[in-house]
Amino acid sequence: MSKDYIEITYRDIAKMFASTLTVEGEDFAYQVETNLEAIKALPLEAKHALKVAFVFSRKVPRHERQDVFNDIALTVLKLKTKDERLAYAIARCDWQDWWRKYSVRQHYSLDSITEDDEGNPVTLAETIVGEVEFERKMDGKLDAQRIWNKLPDSIKPLVSKRLLGYALTNYERNMMSRYVRKQGYQLILA
Repeated sequence: MSKDYIEITYRDIAKMFASTLTVEGEDFAYQVETNLEAIKALPLEAKHALKVAFVFSRKVPRHERQDVFNDIALTVLKLKTKDERLAYAIARCDWQDWWRKYSVRQHYSLDSITEDDEGNPVTLAETIVGEVEFERKMDGKLDAQRIWNKLPDSIKPLVSKRLLGYALTNYERNMMSRYVRKQGYQLILA
């Protein structure tokens, strides 16, 4: 086991718990003592889980510590091991898995500055919105093309006329209505 693992006390864990609360001064000291008593009253398996979770949560970036602590403690608690070395090994494997996933993820803020195709600075949020808008337009264009290809040759001129803003004659309107009633559902299938 590592050297820093052996030096961990239940008081360290109690302090960590108290630090997540908004207490100061004597209230903080009282909260540490209350937490310490609660930790000492836990079963051995839970104490091992807290201890190893504390060790490995200190080896991750500060903003991730609480989540890693919770995940590791929960994993070790679920296994209910009384062997401290086994608890340490389990926590170490979970910690390594966490680092593997963490190093793969990209950590960008939506306010990060990138460059567009012309080299102009834009935020990552603007880039993502632009890409989504482009995809939506492309999907819409592809859907429209698919529907247009399914239309019979006798209906295509009527649709073109309406898309250009021209009114249909009564005969054309009736022809379009008949098509929609009898075969219009085919446009939405496939």
